[in-house]
Amino acid sequence: MKQDFENDEWMKGVRETGFTTPAHYFNELSESINARISTEKLKSVIQNDGHTVPDHYFEKLQANILAKTVGETKPIAKPKVIRLWNSHLVKYASAACFLLITGVGLYFNQQQSPAQQTVSSDLATEQMLYDIDEQVIIDHISSTDITQPKSTVADTDLENYILTNYSQNELATSL
Repeated sequence: MKQDFENDEWMKGVRETGFTTPAHYFNELSESINARISTEKLKSVIQNDGHTVPDHYFEKLQANILAKTVGETKPIAKPKVIRLWNSHLVKYASAACFLLITGVGLYFNQQQSPAQQTVSSDLATEQMLYDIDEQVIIDHISSTDITQPKSTVADTDLENYILTNYSQNELATSL
C-alpha cells in the first residue's frame, strides 16, 4: 500500500500533455477500422449509385400497359374435356358393382334372428296399446262382467295356515 501511495505522489508531479482518449477508445478501435474497410470495399464493388429510371417512364407507364392489354386479342383456349365414362365397359362395371352391393345389403338386412323378430312384434303390440283411447278401455271393462271367484276356504283357515307354517321374521320381510 505504501508503494501505491508513493506512485500517486509521483503522478502528481508529471505534467499533463493535454491529450486524452475517449472512454473505451481502444476497445472500439478495431471495430471502427473494420467497418471503414468494409464500407470502402462495398463502394469499390458498386459502380453506380443505384437504379435509374428512363426519362418520362411514369408518365408513359399507363399508356404502355393499356396498349399491351387492349391491343392483344389472343384467342381463348378451350379447356380440355375429359369424359368421366370413357368406355362402355366402365359404365357396365360400375352398374354391376352398385347392384351387387345393394343386393348383399338387402339380403343381410332381411336375415333377422328370432330374438329380433319377437322384439319387433313386442314393440308393435306396445305401440298398439298406447294408441288405444282411454274411453275405449273403460267401456270394455265396464261391459265385461269381472267377478272374483269365491274362495271355498274361509279366512280363518288361511290365517291359521299362515301362522303355523311361517315365522314372524318371514312375515315381516315379505310385507
